[in-house]
Amino acid sequence: MTLEVVLYGCKSAKDSPKFNFADGVYHTKIKDVKQQVFIENTEDSIVVYSLKKGWKRLDLKTTVSEKKAYPQNSSKETLGANKYWQNGFDIDILTIPLKFRPSVQSFPSQFSNNVNGVVYLGYRSDIYRLSYKKNPIGRITQDVKHYGLSAGFITGLGGTAINPWVTKDALTIEYDGLVWSKGIAVLMGLNQFTFGIVGGLDHLLDKNRKVWIYQSKPYIGLAVGLNLN
Repeated sequence: MTLEVVLYGCKSAKDSPKFNFADGVYHTKIKDVKQQVFIENTEDSIVVYSLKKGWKRLDLKTTVSEKKAYPQNSSKETLGANKYWQNGFDIDILTIPLKFRPSVQSFPSQFSNNVNGVVYLGYRSDIYRLSYKKNPIGRITQDVKHYGLSAGFITGLGGTAINPWVTKDALTIEYDGLVWSKGIAVLMGLNQFTFGIVGGLDHLLDKNRKVWIYQSKPYIGLAVGLNLN
Protein backbone atom coordinates (compact mmCIF):
# COMPACT_ATOMS: atom_id res chain seq x y z
CA MET A 1 0.00 0.00 0.00
CA THR A 2 1.33 3.43 -0.87
CA LEU A 3 0.60 6.77 0.69
CA GLU A 4 0.55 10.40 -0.34
CA VAL A 5 0.93 12.85 2.55
CA VAL A 6 0.41 16.57 2.08
CA LEU A 7 2.20 18.74 4.65
CA TYR A 8 0.92 22.31 4.64
CA GLY A 9 3.07 25.25 5.68
CA CYS A 10 2.85 29.02 5.67
CA LYS A 11 5.75 29.34 3.20
CA SER A 12 6.53 27.44 0.04
CA ALA A 13 9.58 25.19 0.27
CA LYS A 14 10.48 26.28 -3.27
CA ASP A 15 11.34 29.69 -1.78
CA SER A 16 14.05 28.04 0.31
CA PRO A 17 17.58 27.23 -0.96
CA LYS A 18 17.98 23.87 -2.66
CA PHE A 19 20.06 22.47 0.15
CA ASN A 20 17.12 22.79 2.57
CA PHE A 21 14.55 20.37 1.12
CA ALA A 22 14.43 19.98 -2.68
CA ASP A 23 12.18 17.75 -4.78
CA GLY A 24 13.55 14.22 -5.02
CA VAL A 25 13.71 10.70 -3.62
CA TYR A 26 14.49 10.35 0.10
CA HIS A 27 14.70 7.64 2.74
CA THR A 28 12.48 7.85 5.81
CA LYS A 29 10.64 5.75 8.38
CA ILE A 30 6.85 5.46 8.43
CA LYS A 31 5.45 3.54 11.42
CA ASP A 32 9.01 2.30 12.15
CA VAL A 33 9.35 0.84 8.65
CA LYS A 34 12.19 2.18 6.48
CA GLN A 35 11.14 3.06 2.93
CA GLN A 36 11.70 5.45 0.06
CA VAL A 37 9.47 8.44 -0.60
CA PHE A 38 9.30 11.14 -3.24
CA ILE A 39 9.16 14.76 -2.02
CA GLU A 40 7.33 17.30 -4.18
CA ASN A 41 7.19 20.98 -3.25
CA THR A 42 4.03 22.85 -4.27
CA GLU A 43 3.04 26.48 -3.71
CA ASP A 44 1.78 25.97 -0.15
CA SER A 45 2.68 22.44 0.90
CA ILE A 46 5.13 19.56 0.79
CA VAL A 47 3.71 16.38 -0.75
CA VAL A 48 5.20 13.05 0.35
CA TYR A 49 4.59 10.07 -1.96
CA SER A 50 5.29 6.60 -0.62
CA LEU A 51 7.07 4.59 -3.33
CA LYS A 52 6.68 0.92 -4.17
CA LYS A 53 9.56 -1.35 -5.03
CA GLY A 54 10.40 -0.91 -8.69
CA TRP A 55 9.14 2.68 -8.60
CA LYS A 56 11.53 3.68 -11.42
CA ARG A 57 9.29 1.77 -13.83
CA LEU A 58 5.98 3.19 -12.52
CA ASP A 59 3.96 6.30 -13.26
CA LEU A 60 4.09 8.23 -9.98
CA LYS A 61 0.35 9.01 -10.07
CA THR A 62 -0.54 5.32 -10.17
CA THR A 63 1.26 4.68 -6.85
CA VAL A 64 -1.15 6.84 -4.83
CA SER A 65 -3.84 4.94 -2.94
CA GLU A 66 -4.62 7.26 -0.04
CA LYS A 67 -4.31 10.96 0.67
CA LYS A 68 -4.04 12.75 3.99
CA ALA A 69 -3.55 16.41 4.81
CA TYR A 70 -1.29 17.51 7.68
CA PRO A 71 -0.96 19.05 10.12
CA GLN A 72 -4.41 18.58 11.65
CA ASN A 73 -2.97 19.90 14.91
CA SER A 74 0.46 20.48 16.39
CA SER A 75 1.00 17.00 17.89
CA LYS A 76 3.78 14.86 16.45
CA GLU A 77 1.43 11.94 15.86
CA THR A 78 -0.49 13.78 13.14
CA LEU A 79 2.59 15.05 11.32
CA GLY A 80 3.76 11.68 10.05
CA ALA A 81 7.46 11.10 9.38
CA ASN A 82 9.58 14.17 10.10
CA LYS A 83 13.07 12.88 9.26
CA TYR A 84 14.24 12.34 5.68
CA TRP A 85 17.70 11.59 4.31
CA GLN A 86 19.57 11.18 1.04
CA ASN A 87 22.86 9.40 0.34
CA GLY A 88 25.26 10.10 -2.51
CA PHE A 89 28.67 11.25 -3.67
CA ASP A 90 29.90 14.68 -2.64
CA ILE A 91 32.35 17.16 -4.19
CA ASP A 92 33.63 20.15 -2.19
CA ILE A 93 36.32 22.79 -2.44
CA LEU A 94 38.08 23.06 0.93
CA THR A 95 40.83 25.04 2.53
CA ILE A 96 42.86 23.85 5.51
CA PRO A 97 43.54 27.04 7.51
CA LEU A 98 45.29 25.20 10.34
CA LYS A 99 47.64 22.21 10.30
CA PHE A 100 49.20 20.46 13.28
CA ARG A 101 52.52 18.78 12.52
CA PRO A 102 53.95 16.32 15.09
CA SER A 103 57.57 16.52 16.21
CA VAL A 104 60.06 15.35 13.55
CA GLN A 105 63.81 14.80 13.92
CA SER A 106 63.93 16.59 17.31
CA PHE A 107 62.13 19.59 15.77
CA PRO A 108 59.15 20.42 18.05
CA SER A 109 55.55 19.95 16.98
CA GLN A 110 54.00 23.07 15.47
CA PHE A 111 50.91 24.64 13.93
CA SER A 112 51.01 26.21 10.48
CA ASN A 113 48.50 28.35 8.58
CA ASN A 114 49.77 28.60 5.02
CA VAL A 115 47.45 29.27 2.08
CA ASN A 116 46.12 26.11 0.41
CA GLY A 117 43.16 24.66 -1.43
CA VAL A 118 42.05 21.06 -1.92
CA VAL A 119 39.32 19.17 -3.75
CA TYR A 120 37.29 16.73 -1.66
CA LEU A 121 35.47 13.66 -3.02
CA GLY A 122 33.49 11.45 -0.68
CA TYR A 123 30.25 9.76 0.26
CA ARG A 124 27.69 11.91 2.08
CA SER A 125 24.41 11.56 3.94
CA ASP A 126 22.17 14.64 4.07
CA ILE A 127 19.55 14.61 6.83
CA TYR A 128 16.51 16.90 6.87
CA ARG A 129 14.25 17.34 9.90
CA LEU A 130 10.84 18.73 9.05
CA SER A 131 8.75 20.09 11.91
CA TYR A 132 5.72 22.27 12.50
CA LYS A 133 4.92 24.61 15.37
CA LYS A 134 1.75 26.42 16.35
CA ASN A 135 2.22 30.14 17.05
CA PRO A 136 0.22 32.11 19.69
CA ILE A 137 -2.60 32.90 17.23
CA GLY A 138 -3.04 29.25 16.21
CA ARG A 139 -1.27 29.24 12.84
CA ILE A 140 1.10 26.42 11.90
CA THR A 141 4.61 27.40 10.81
CA GLN A 142 7.07 25.10 9.05
CA ASP A 143 10.73 24.60 9.94
CA VAL A 144 13.36 22.55 8.05
CA LYS A 145 16.73 21.82 9.65
CA HIS A 146 19.52 20.28 7.57
CA TYR A 147 22.93 18.78 8.26
CA GLY A 148 25.24 16.43 6.41
CA LEU A 149 27.88 13.86 7.32
CA SER A 150 30.58 12.80 4.90
CA ALA A 151 33.88 10.89 4.62
CA GLY A 152 36.28 10.74 1.69
CA PHE A 153 39.56 11.82 0.11
CA ILE A 154 41.31 15.15 -0.53
CA THR A 155 43.96 16.31 -2.97
CA GLY A 156 45.28 19.78 -3.75
CA LEU A 157 48.08 22.33 -3.63
CA GLY A 158 49.33 24.74 -1.00
CA GLY A 159 52.28 26.67 0.33
CA THR A 160 54.70 26.03 3.18
CA ALA A 161 57.60 27.89 4.74
CA ILE A 162 61.01 26.54 3.71
CA ASN A 163 63.92 27.78 5.84
CA PRO A 164 67.07 26.54 7.60
CA TRP A 165 65.07 25.24 10.61
CA VAL A 166 62.83 22.86 8.61
CA THR A 167 65.73 21.66 6.43
CA LYS A 168 68.18 20.91 9.28
CA ASP A 169 70.37 23.86 8.15
CA ALA A 170 70.74 22.41 4.63
CA LEU A 171 69.58 25.82 3.29
CA THR A 172 70.61 29.35 4.19
CA ILE A 173 67.60 31.04 2.56
CA GLU A 174 63.90 31.29 3.32
CA TYR A 175 61.05 31.01 0.81
CA ASP A 176 57.50 29.67 0.40
CA GLY A 177 57.54 26.25 -1.23
CA LEU A 178 54.74 24.62 -3.24
CA VAL A 179 53.39 21.38 -1.76
CA TRP A 180 50.95 18.75 -2.96
CA SER A 181 48.58 17.52 -0.24
CA LYS A 182 46.65 14.27 -0.17
CA GLY A 183 44.73 12.53 2.57
CA ILE A 184 41.38 11.60 4.07
CA ALA A 185 38.71 13.75 5.67
CA VAL A 186 35.63 13.46 7.87
CA LEU A 187 33.27 16.39 7.34
CA MET A 188 30.04 17.81 8.67
CA GLY A 189 27.84 20.21 6.72
CA LEU A 190 25.39 22.76 8.08
CA ASN A 191 23.33 24.08 5.17
CA GLN A 192 25.88 25.10 2.50
CA PHE A 193 28.88 25.33 4.86
CA THR A 194 31.28 22.43 5.45
CA PHE A 195 33.91 21.84 8.13
CA GLY A 196 35.80 18.87 9.54
CA ILE A 197 39.05 17.10 10.30
CA VAL A 198 41.71 16.09 7.75
CA GLY A 199 44.55 13.61 8.07
CA GLY A 200 47.05 14.13 5.28
CA LEU A 201 50.55 14.09 3.85
CA ASP A 202 52.44 16.98 2.22
CA HIS A 203 54.96 16.56 -0.61
CA LEU A 204 57.28 19.45 -1.46
CA LEU A 205 57.45 19.77 -5.24
CA ASP A 206 60.85 21.41 -5.74
CA LYS A 207 64.45 20.17 -5.52
CA ASN A 208 64.65 20.74 -1.75
CA ARG A 209 62.13 17.99 -0.99
CA LYS A 210 64.97 15.67 0.04
CA VAL A 211 65.99 17.93 2.91
CA TRP A 212 62.54 19.11 4.04
CA ILE A 213 61.84 17.38 7.35
CA TYR A 214 58.06 17.19 6.71
CA GLN A 215 58.34 15.49 3.32
CA SER A 216 55.64 12.75 3.24
CA LYS A 217 55.07 13.13 6.99
CA PRO A 218 51.51 13.09 8.38
CA TYR A 219 49.62 16.10 9.71
CA ILE A 220 46.17 16.76 11.17
CA GLY A 221 44.24 19.74 9.83
CA LEU A 222 41.05 21.71 10.29
CA ALA A 223 39.12 21.98 7.01
CA VAL A 224 36.42 24.47 6.05
CA GLY A 225 34.67 24.92 2.73
CA LEU A 226 31.58 25.39 0.61
CA ASN A 227 29.38 22.57 -0.65
CA LEU A 228 29.27 22.61 -4.47
CA ASN A 229 26.37 20.16 -4.97
